[in-house]
Amino acid sequence: MAPPDYTALEDRHPAFRRFGAALGDTRLIPLPGPDGGARLLGKCEWENPAGSIKDRVAYALMGDALQRHGDRPLAELRVIEYSGGNLARALSLLCADLGVTARFVLSSASPRSLLDVLAERGARVDLVDKERGFLEVVGTALRTAAEDDGWTLLYQHRNPANVLLHEATTGQEIIGQLGGTEPAAWVASIGTGGTLVGVLRALRTAFPDVRAVGVTPAELPYGSTEPPNGRPKYAGSGGMGHGIRQPFVTLHDPEVEHHTVSYPQALDGMAEFRRLTGIRIGSSAAANWLTACRIAAALPPSHTVVTVLPDAGTPEEWEHLGG
Repeated sequence: MAPPDYTALEDRHPAFRRFGAALGDTRLIPLPGPDGGARLLGKCEWENPAGSIKDRVAYALMGDALQRHGDRPLAELRVIEYSGGNLARALSLLCADLGVTARFVLSSASPRSLLDVLAERGARVDLVDKERGFLEVVGTALRTAAEDDGWTLLYQHRNPANVLLHEATTGQEIIGQLGGTEPAAWVASIGTGGTLVGVLRALRTAFPDVRAVGVTPAELPYGSTEPPNGRPKYAGSGGMGHGIRQPFVTLHDPEVEHHTVSYPQALDGMAEFRRLTGIRIGSSAAANWLTACRIAAALPPSHTVVTVLPDAGTPEEWEHLGG
């Protein structure tokens, strides 16, 4: 499938154009790695306008919704989506600028800093008991949209715009920044799988042998047959429980290596990365970095491992670590 073309939408909606113009072209920087192992590079996605890689997804999903809405007034568009945090933050900014009504289904474990931002931007929020897991967050959004067709569901786990936008932007940016250097492995956490799969598709057009490494929380890994749970997990990623696998990833299951990182390990990784670099990264970025270090440790220094740093962390994560 071709990448989404939102040129006409950008011409029609200046706020959408401004958001798109500020998106992407984030740096690919050297990261600390294991002595004697492969070189590590990480993509700094906190440089996007709302502060995370989900800004790219927000632009893709909203573009799809605007195309479906057509020429009707934006005041008539009401979008609903579930989120682990960063997508709601990005979409709420874009919707507020566009004048689109936004509604988000979140876990009751969502940080206060996020809920405050959503309230300031006029977004409606439905909270689901954290003990019911993220699968119930998704299910609540789907049921709400099915019961009231006045809401346009964006559906990040199945909307192909998610993968296609990452393939056309994130992946192509990395290829250009590598400057011909062939990566041995691509490491990314699995939330929807959009980043992992979209970038993988782009990379394999230039580097067919690159390894695909997916990362999920040890507390509920990808494809786990266990029921959903409310245990703390690193941000923005995780299995769905009951053996459910993220649809974008299932097409690539035979070729994706799956690794896990626990929540305490991710928090320790945040602190260690800041000690080594002076840079703040979030818990999902720390999980990616720790996994990339594992992969790099088994490779020679002549090899390169690429990963993504989705955000810089939440105030609550850093407060937990002592600031």
